[in-house]
Amino acid sequence: MPLLDGIRGLAILLVMIFHMSLLSDRGGADSFARWLTSGGWCGVDLFFVLSGFLITGILYDTKTSSTFFKTFYIRRALRIFPLYYAVVFLSLIVLPAIATYLPPPAQAKLDRFGKIEGDEWMYWTYLSNFAIAQAGKFRHGILDISWSLAIEEQFYLIWPAVVFFFSRSTLLRICVGAIAFSLAFRCWLLYTGVNPVALHVLTPSRLDALAVGAFIALVVRNEGGLERLASAAKIVIPVLGTLIIGDAVFRYGTHSGREGEEGLFSANLPEVQTVGLTVIAIFFGAILVRAVAASRREVDEPGAKRARLVRVFESRLLRSFGKYSYAMYLFHLPLRALVRDSTLSNKQLPTIGGTEIPAQVIFTVVCITITYAAGWLSWNLYEKHWLALKRYVDYK
Repeated sequence: MPLLDGIRGLAILLVMIFHMSLLSDRGGADSFARWLTSGGWCGVDLFFVLSGFLITGILYDTKTSSTFFKTFYIRRALRIFPLYYAVVFLSLIVLPAIATYLPPPAQAKLDRFGKIEGDEWMYWTYLSNFAIAQAGKFRHGILDISWSLAIEEQFYLIWPAVVFFFSRSTLLRICVGAIAFSLAFRCWLLYTGVNPVALHVLTPSRLDALAVGAFIALVVRNEGGLERLASAAKIVIPVLGTLIIGDAVFRYGTHSGREGEEGLFSANLPEVQTVGLTVIAIFFGAILVRAVAASRREVDEPGAKRARLVRVFESRLLRSFGKYSYAMYLFHLPLRALVRDSTLSNKQLPTIGGTEIPAQVIFTVVCITITYAAGWLSWNLYEKHWLALKRYVDYK
């Protein structure tokens, strides 16, 4: 379904816009723009919902294959490992090796990118989220983005066996249980005073978004399931959307969030850390359902007017961002830092007409353009050649 690439494209745009915001809290329009961009972190949750939907669909549709486990893991490895380990190798092996040949300022920066306080092995083994949780902070400008990839890899270790051994009805109950468990786990962490970063990156904390996607994949594979979910989504989207925006407006208007976290459903607000992440996951799941249902209706009713949601997600721009999103996700933080450090003094945006917004727009567009170009090169020169090997590993 072409629109799924568009949804993936929206997710990577949200994440990049969030990370590329350098706006200061100056008041007025600047503070409002900073508030708007501060919710882009939830693009990761959209990735999780979409991943749960796609992976569960693949697993459920192929569970009768005689090569079920072997084929799934080989195909996942061909998609994920080559680029990820190339980035880890570049960061932890290549950069320290070339640092000695560079001027002292660049050498010091590359030295920081070449080590992670003794936790390097956890980044090689997709345990970076636990390393970050243990440290209680993000420490590496290149590799810390891998926390979400680590969650997905840990999900892949367990979920295929669950899908293989249980029936669809039992799997649906497991999904509901996982959503409830994830919410309860976060509430417990918040109650016990765990560091907010740890709460955000631990795998049990983020199972609800993956489970929402998995639940949708299982329901739509039952006759009439997509239609029932689409009817429910008509109610879910406005209700949950109102809750999300309402909380954000309240926090912004009353300045009652933690200092520096008054933005649009900031990730470290207690209501977001607990029920908010579940609400966001279900909200994104409802949007996914509406988009898939609209796309399916176009197939079933030739000549029907195209739904606006389908037109948006099937746009060439969003689909291209989705196609290269994996590389863009891994590359965008160091590329942002490179542009920032080479163009901005003291990492501060210049003011134009008394506002930082024009400079922020230019900075964001430049960074996204460079990241897109890097993603395009990665796909065409490297990733697609690994993916071509999938033709030798088909489900039987």
